[in-house]
Formats: sequence, C-alpha cells, structure tokens
Amino acid sequence: MEKNRNKKFLTDIIIYGIGNLGSKLLTFLLVPLYTYFVNPSDFGYYDLTMNMIFLIMPVLTFQLKDGAFRLLLDNENETLRKGIITFTYKFIAISSTIAILIVGIISFFYPIQYVGWCISLMIVMSFYEIVIQIVRGINKNKYFVTAGILTALLIGALSIIFVVVLKMGISGIFFANILARILVLLFLELRLRIYIKYFVYKFNDKQINRTLIKYSFPLLPNVLCWWLICGSNRLFVLHFLGLEANGIYAVGMKLSTILETFTVIIYQAWQETAIKQYTSEDRDSFFSRIFNVYLAILSIMSIGFVFILKINYSWLVESHYQSSLQYIYLMTISVIFYGLASFLDLGYLCSKQTAKVIPGVAIASLINIAFNYILVQLQGIYGIVISSIITFAFLFIYRIFDTRKYFKIEFTNIALFSIVVLIVSGFVFYSIDYVILQCAYLIAVVTIFWIILPKRIRKQITDRIRNKILNIHLSNNF
Repeated sequence: MEKNRNKKFLTDIIIYGIGNLGSKLLTFLLVPLYTYFVNPSDFGYYDLTMNMIFLIMPVLTFQLKDGAFRLLLDNENETLRKGIITFTYKFIAISSTIAILIVGIISFFYPIQYVGWCISLMIVMSFYEIVIQIVRGINKNKYFVTAGILTALLIGALSIIFVVVLKMGISGIFFANILARILVLLFLELRLRIYIKYFVYKFNDKQINRTLIKYSFPLLPNVLCWWLICGSNRLFVLHFLGLEANGIYAVGMKLSTILETFTVIIYQAWQETAIKQYTSEDRDSFFSRIFNVYLAILSIMSIGFVFILKINYSWLVESHYQSSLQYIYLMTISVIFYGLASFLDLGYLCSKQTAKVIPGVAIASLINIAFNYILVQLQGIYGIVISSIITFAFLFIYRIFDTRKYFKIEFTNIALFSIVVLIVSGFVFYSIDYVILQCAYLIAVVTIFWIILPKRIRKQITDRIRNKILNIHLSNNF
C-alpha cells in the first residue's frame, strides 16, 4: 500500500509538472522578450490589469471550478456529471454577460484603457480555468497536460508574432493570451466533446446545484482574501511608488513565479492523493513524511534557483529592470511560506469544511494590508516583499495549529535544517558576489541535503536514476 500510494503521488507530480512547467517556463522565457519590447510603465499596466482580472475572476465564476473538480472527482455517474457541468456552464455564461454589461456601463462614464482587451481576456480566462478543472475532474489528466503545453507554446509563438514582428506592444500581449486560450478550448472540445456530451440545457437538478454552491461559496471569500494578500501589493506599489516601480516589481514576481509553479504542481498532485488517503489509518505519519520531504526539496530548489538567477541576471533582464534582482531572494522566501500554507489548506478541502478556511486567510489579509501600508512608505518595494513574508509566515503558523483537528504534522530534523539553511543562504546571497564562491556554496548545500535525506528516499532516487540510465542504454543497443 505504501509503495503504491507513493508511486501514485510521484506519477501525479510528473503529470501536473509537465502540465504546469510548460506554461510557467514560457512565462520565464517571455520576461526578457517583454522587457526588451515593452517599456516598464506599459508592462506595469499589463501586470496591474492581470492582477485585477485575478480579483474579478473568482466573483465571475463563483469559484465553481474548484467545486466542479471536487464533485466530479467523487462521481463517475454520467447523470451527475451532466448536472455538475451543465450548471457550471450556465452559471459562467450568465455571469459573463452581466460582467460585460457592467464594464460597458462603467467605461461609458469612466473610460478604461484597453477595456476591450481586458474584458475579453477576463472572460476567456474564466472559461479556460473552468474547462481545465472539469478535464481534471473527469480523470482526463493527459489532456490537462496537453492543454498546459499547448497554451504555453501558443502564447509564446503568438507573442513573438504580435509583440516582436507586428510591434503591437501591450495590445499584442493581450491578443496572444486571448487567442491562445481560445484555440486550446476548441482543441479540448474537439477531442473530449465535453459540451456536446455533458451539457444538457434543460437539465436542472436542484440538489446538485445546491451541493456545488455549498462547496464553492466558502471558497469565494477565501480566494478574495488571497487576492488581498497576493494582489493588493501592486496597488500599494502603484499608489506610493508609481507605474514604473510596479513594472520592476512585476518582473521580480514573474521570475519568482517559476518557483511558485513547483508549489502549484505539488498542490495539485497532493490534492488528489490527500483526498484519497484522508481516511487511511496512518494518515498523520504519511502526511508528515510528505510535508518534511516537500520542505527540504522546496528549500534546495529555492536556493539553487536564486543563485543561478543571480549569476545570469545581467543578460537575462533588460537594464531598466536590473534593480529587481535585489528582491528575488526575499520573494522566494515568501513563495516557500505560501507553498507550506497551501499544503495545509488540504485539511479543509479533504474534510469538506471549506468554510473553516476563511478566518485564517481573512486575518492574514488584514495583516498584509496593514504592513503594506506601513512598510511601503518606509522601505519601498522591500517593504512590500517583507510584508508578504510576514503574512504567509503567519498563515502557515496559524494553519499548523488550526488543521491539527484534521491531521497532525510532525517536524523532523530535515525540516528544521532546511529553515536554517534558508536563513544562512540569505546572508550569502546578499553579501557574496564572487561566482566561484556562490557555486561552491550551492554544491555544499546540495551535498549536505543529500547526506541528511532519509536512506529510503535516497535509495528511491538512485534506483529511478539507475533504471532510467539502464533503459536508455538498452534502447541505444537495440
């Protein structure tokens, strides 16, 4: 049993890793392109627009994407699936129509720059997020992966055409993101026929509708609070420091998103595993083991990421954005606390007590706003980043205690060592500029982590590497 669930978890990580890494890697690669062809103020406006879209999308979709995924994962009955998908599609269609009307009225009295692009991107992204979660819910993970890769490739190719070749600037970025997602939605429909197979206009099961709303509604204030934590930062930067500073801050955040992708991959893979293993007898020990290894691997990846980025930053980012490097390490610390807090978030989802998630994240959002307001005036962008660290650290500690009613996490020596190494690495990052010394430090950290990893984990890693090399060798011989 232990071997099977570990194998399933690793398989899910690979699946979601492929699906997410493509799009996030492309985001990483597009940063140099955007910084060379779009000036900081325009890039800051685009980042701010995306930030506002992420605020409005949960309201637009009523966070039904999570409800649809959770209920579809539990039910393979075709009738129930039709009810879930039909209600979800109807809701998003009606809410999108209302959104267009509201934005149209507002823009008539208060002109909004690029309003057509903004509303189009918001609606397309809302449909896209709903559909790919439905794809996950009906166990078509292969197409979830394919959708992620296709979206990444299309955004990249279309960005080159519209931004570089046609020199459309910020409009080109909007157009590339909209058209790429529309094409992927058409591909998914042609391959899976979700709309044709599951959408029945006259189908109206009030019990299914109520269940979806009951599960999804508590997640709405949760997501809005998360936006206050993650997204309101831009508004403080914009108000106190200006649009150009927001562009510099946005570049640092875009790069740290690469690390955040790893936390998203683990969350999505862990989401399925945790739900299925929640009732197991050894739940606490299994969850603790995964958590401690996750923290160790996240720490190694964070340290490697920031030092490699520092070594290559001079050619990777255009000169106007170079100052964003100084914030990268602290941003990764914020991402680590975010990932750990999200890991514990599964306690509420597994138990279907989604309303219990609200108090902690609501308090965290208030803390974030207060520290943003105070620190941005004292420390500028540094103040915003420090505020994020404080907020996510609080949320992580809060959830350690609050989720003990669902499962108990026990810290091991490797987890404590990871925290110490992260602190020491901060001093090295900011005080040492010699490339050789930085590389030596990286090698030392990786070596020590390898030594203190549990023997079972080391054996699993070496066995997988050995088998992979052996398979390649045999395939070459034949």
